[in-house]
Amino acid sequence: MSETKRVAVYSRVARENPAALEAQEKDCAEWAQRHGMELTETYKSVGHNDMFLDLMNDVAAGKVEAVVATKSDRYSWQAAKLKALTEIARKHGVQVFTVELDDLDLTSATGDFRLTMLGLFDDYEKERARAEETVRKLQE
Repeated sequence: MSETKRVAVYSRVARENPAALEAQEKDCAEWAQRHGMELTETYKSVGHNDMFLDLMNDVAAGKVEAVVATKSDRYSWQAAKLKALTEIARKHGVQVFTVELDDLDLTSATGDFRLTMLGLFDDYEKERARAEETVRKLQE
């Protein structure tokens, strides 16, 4: 019988919102249980209190064998940060998941492709929103 994988939960909110953090953690814990993994670490990022670097360091140190967040944007709004996590995870044999994508390992080729596309779309949406805001301000 294979050993149970140790999984870490990563949750993030822009500002203090305990209910949102709890909901993310609950969804991730349920996901881990459904996939037969043992929840061993929890990283909670709130606003500027960002635990992302701690997560990356622990992935590199082998403290966990998998990481899960509810959605890819919970890891970071910056595609480059999520890409850095998946690269470090891949190097150390750690899988990266989201509840939203269920069993798609973001360190796999398919997961990498999906992240690249999501990152491009996110960048487009941010730029579009900035342009709309600029136009709105000019019209005032």
